[in-house]
Amino acid sequence: MQHFAKEYIIILPRAEEYRHLYNISLDDVLLCLNDPDTREGLATDHYTVEKVLGDHHIYVYYYMIFPLQAKNSQIYAVIDFIGYTTTKEEITS
Repeated sequence: MQHFAKEYIIILPRAEEYRHLYNISLDDVLLCLNDPDTREGLATDHYTVEKVLGDHHIYVYYYMIFPLQAKNSQIYAVIDFIGYTTTKEEITS
């Protein structure tokens, strides 16, 4: 299983807006990527991970890219979407 470090994470502008909107820290995004509760492969064209943190779920959709001159098997995560729901919303829905 791939482990991502902060320097190998690229968050696209739309996903960054959602991260700020939902007040999700970069550490929470890394936790979701590196230790997810649910991980799905390329069901469409991206990877999906989900993590439950307290009373909310964080969803991250990302692509993995391999740089042309990578060192030590470096893989980058390009994050396309960051989602957020609370468990309270799920109960009332």
